[in-house]
Amino acid sequence: MSERRTPAVPLLAAAFIAGTLAGLLLGGSWWLTAVAGALLAATWAVLDTPRTRERWLLILVVLAAAVAGHARFADADARPPSPLAAAEGVHEVVGVAREDASTRGSFARVDLDVESLDGEPIEGGLRLTLRAPREPVAAGERVRFVAVLEPPPEVESFDYAEFLRRRDIHVVAAFPDRIERLGAVDRGWRGLIEGLGDWAAANIERSLPEPESSLAGGVLTGERQGFSDALTRDLRVTGTTHLVVVSGQNVALLLGTAIALLTPLLSRRRSAIAALLLLAPYLVLVGGDPPVVRAAIMAVGIAFASVAGRRTPGWVYLAYAVAAMLAHDPLLARDVAFQLSATATAGVMLVAPALRDLVLSRVPWAEEGGRAALVEVAATATGATLAVLPVQAAAFEQVSLLAIPANIVVAPLYEATVAVALIAALLGWLEPVAAVVGAIGRLIPACFLLLVRALAEVPGAELGLRAPLAAGGAYYLALAAGASMLARRNAQSDAVPALEPSARALPGRAVALVVMAGGLWLGLLVPPAATAEIAVLDVGQGLAVLIEDGDSRVLIDTGPPDGAALRALPGAAAGRGLDAIILTHGDIDHTGALGLLAEREDIGGVLASKEVLDELGIEGRVLDIGDRVYLGGRTTIEVLGPPVASGGLVAASDNDASLVLLVTVGERRILLPADIEAAGEGWLVASGQPLRADAVVVPHHGSKTSSTAAFLDAVDPAVAVVSAGEGNSYGHPAPEVLERYGDAELFRTDEHGTVTLCTDGERLWVATER
Repeated sequence: MSERRTPAVPLLAAAFIAGTLAGLLLGGSWWLTAVAGALLAATWAVLDTPRTRERWLLILVVLAAAVAGHARFADADARPPSPLAAAEGVHEVVGVAREDASTRGSFARVDLDVESLDGEPIEGGLRLTLRAPREPVAAGERVRFVAVLEPPPEVESFDYAEFLRRRDIHVVAAFPDRIERLGAVDRGWRGLIEGLGDWAAANIERSLPEPESSLAGGVLTGERQGFSDALTRDLRVTGTTHLVVVSGQNVALLLGTAIALLTPLLSRRRSAIAALLLLAPYLVLVGGDPPVVRAAIMAVGIAFASVAGRRTPGWVYLAYAVAAMLAHDPLLARDVAFQLSATATAGVMLVAPALRDLVLSRVPWAEEGGRAALVEVAATATGATLAVLPVQAAAFEQVSLLAIPANIVVAPLYEATVAVALIAALLGWLEPVAAVVGAIGRLIPACFLLLVRALAEVPGAELGLRAPLAAGGAYYLALAAGASMLARRNAQSDAVPALEPSARALPGRAVALVVMAGGLWLGLLVPPAATAEIAVLDVGQGLAVLIEDGDSRVLIDTGPPDGAALRALPGAAAGRGLDAIILTHGDIDHTGALGLLAEREDIGGVLASKEVLDELGIEGRVLDIGDRVYLGGRTTIEVLGPPVASGGLVAASDNDASLVLLVTVGERRILLPADIEAAGEGWLVASGQPLRADAVVVPHHGSKTSSTAAFLDAVDPAVAVVSAGEGNSYGHPAPEVLERYGDAELFRTDEHGTVTLCTDGERLWVATER
């Protein structure tokens, strides 16, 4: 009998999933998962034999994968929301409808991709409620309106804000006085597919009356706009809501039908590959919800495995799909639809076969014909229902006691309803077909609805249930143990896992494990490349600070007129242009290279106080206290002072009229006070604004007239950077000023060259040119 070997890659995927769930449920640092994983790994290593070098390498890689899952979830969870989330109050909004507006009664609701807010570009989603117009807002239509923007309202027993955030919707607005419709946006091939979807929906409506028409549209495309409140309740109580949510069943039916139609023309393997071409347009048509994407990824893996002649268990592709989706978007772990889809599929693939084999081994007559099919349906429904129970209890605080019998009874009607819906969608434009479907075909969805309604009326069909996290964990451990025990009992003792490697593959496998282990741990312990950078450029006696986050680049001040900033920029920005230049004040050591930069670099615009723009005789956007500049989704530059437009509250000197800027990247804050002196610092402290910062660019190049004790107490920086020229005639920075910074880590451009602050929003690193 061959020695069983643990399949390495599926184990890594499972470990990554477990680490992500640990980040969701436990929170805190990834070191928690590292410690817990190390204890489990040590226990496994002690109990399992043989303890080979390859086994130790596998343990190391699996532990790293789990830690990577936790770290990635924590990183995603710490990202700040879109700047749109902070936009409360009355604003002018321009946005594009993501899909056709849904209408209920005299009201309509549409989700928009916001393009601009009060004339300024911004990204993010908004949910708009309005009085239903005669011509509903269509997908791809651009609209403009003025309304009060608010955060999503609180809904009892449902995290509505999180539900919208998962869809990149951060604010809501309702009933604008007027909405201006600016025309449709060209949506290209996506618009063509959505148009086909609208055509199919119209065919269904032509062929079937309500509520059968809404049910047919729901099982085919997941659209539930026409569902009544009573039908929604009946589906929830009977645990059959998943039948009208586009999921893996729809993908399986789509591919199965396509393969059946193509097989007479092509080989079965080629038919499977050709059928995959339908997945992309189908995802666009139904909206690409997580359950559908998960099923599509699995379908691609299974199809290619079939072509390659591999017999890999389906649960392996489930692990791959879930791990890939969580790696792309770790916050999917919070999405209830994703949780239900993944756990239900796991139940179908891991629990249901064990239950089916148990029944068939104990009840011989069940192996025949239709009775075997009934056992299969019952086992599938039971496995899925058992697997989703903790998720349902946690998300809805109630579970359906009729879910298993309801799914067993309704399953045949579901597949028949899908067939009726497909015929109506494709052929409903033909009057004879529409008439037949309306007269005869409607009986199938009508029976579906009547059966669900009858089961929902059974007393005690729904049970309120709240359980602690530990209870859910214990439940899943017990379910896994039971399924494993049944599977081993039913399996042949000499079976060899389909994923067992050959002996010749072992050296290569060991090398791969070494590379994977090193790569994963290196990725965890080394700062990630996707960081924001605040570079205090070495421009001599002056100031120029380059801020980069992703593709966004903003330069604060330009340094002296000798062009030192221009020489420093290529190393920092590789000549890629600047989205904007912000000028803090008019001194020549801060604005001198503006002309050179304008000649050599592509500059999106200049931002400064009105006084500076007038003094330099240039056009630009006026900045005042409270204004913000956004770089991507996580970095902001906020103007803390002085109150330029209200004028002269601080003007003890021209330096005190400098713009004081706070750069925020996630949880990290970097203060840029320009050339303010004691009076300006005093006003900032007295203003009550939160000045605490992780790092500060020392005001006025380290002059004796700045860096007062009260100011430093308020800022309390861990890092301080001085921008000064070597051997400058001003004596900057003054030694007594440097002493005031106490335990802060000091860097100087005259000694270290360009000083770059790197941050991922949580941690902060400093890199120097020399």
